[in-house]
Amino acid sequence: MQKRILPFLLTPCLSLISINAMAITCSDNPNQNIVEANNYIFQILDYIDSPVKGIKQEIRTSTTKLGTDANSSLAKHTLEYDPNGLITQSHYDLYSDKNFRIYSEHLQKNKSGWENIIEDVEDKTNSIIQFNTDEQGKIVVSQQTKKAIDFVFFETDNYVYDSNHCLINKNVQWQLKEIDENGKYTGAEQKGASVYTFGYQEQQLAKVSYQFSNNMTNESDFSYQYDNDHHRLTTIESSYLSSGKEVSHYLTKFLTFNEKNDWLTASKVKNNQENKQTNTIRELTYY
Repeated sequence: MQKRILPFLLTPCLSLISINAMAITCSDNPNQNIVEANNYIFQILDYIDSPVKGIKQEIRTSTTKLGTDANSSLAKHTLEYDPNGLITQSHYDLYSDKNFRIYSEHLQKNKSGWENIIEDVEDKTNSIIQFNTDEQGKIVVSQQTKKAIDFVFFETDNYVYDSNHCLINKNVQWQLKEIDENGKYTGAEQKGASVYTFGYQEQQLAKVSYQFSNNMTNESDFSYQYDNDHHRLTTIESSYLSSGKEVSHYLTKFLTFNEKNDWLTASKVKNNQENKQTNTIRELTYY
C-alpha cells in the first residue's frame, strides 16, 4: 500500500507546477481578472493560457517525442469559450504511442459552477472535481474526490482574491483514506495542507510560492518575452525551485501566428530532457 500511496501524495504538492505554461494576468479590468483566474484554476493538462479574444472554439493537437517516434504521445484537446474568453467546456484525451487512451478530462458547466471528470487509465483512478463560484462568477472553492482500488483521496481548495479580483492565495486541505478490496475504510489515513501565494509583476504572474504542512517551501517563477512590434507574447519561461535549487525549467515558444495575433503553433522543452519536445498545433474558430 505504501508503495502506491507515497508517490501519489506528491501529486497535490506538485499539481500547480505541472508542465503547463501559464500566463495568468492581473490587470486593471476586474471582470477580465475573473476570467483569467478561473481559466487558470481549471489547470487543464497541456493548456497554455494566453489572452483569448473572440475565440469560440479551439482544437489543439500536441505531440510529445522523447528521442524516437516509438516514445511519443499524442494529446487531443478541444476548448470552448464564451464571448468574454472564459472556458465553458473542455475535453482532453491523452494517447500513448500505441494509440491507447491513457488519460482524459472532461470539463463542463453545471448549476453551481463547473465539473471536471478525470480518468487516469495508467494509475487506475477516477476523479471528479466540483468548482463552485460566488455571485460575481469567481471560483471560490473546488472539491476533488479521487478513487483507486486501495484508497480514496479528498481535496478541498479555497481561493482568495484581492479587491481587483486577482487571485492571490490558494489554500489546500487534503485527506487520503485507505480502503480494502471490498471498498471499506481500513482506518488508516493521512492528511495534509498547503498554501499557494501568487505574485504579479507588470500585470503578469511572476511567482507562485508554496508552503506545505511538513514545513517544506518551494516556488515557481515565470517570465515572458514579447514581440513589441506585433504586440504579442512569444515566449514563456517557467522554473520550479525546491529548497532553493532549480528542479526544472520549461521554455514554451509560440512559433506562428494568424492575422489576429493568436498563436497557431507552439513548442515546449524541459531543461533536463533535451531530447523531449512537445509540439502543438492550434485550430481556431471565432465568434
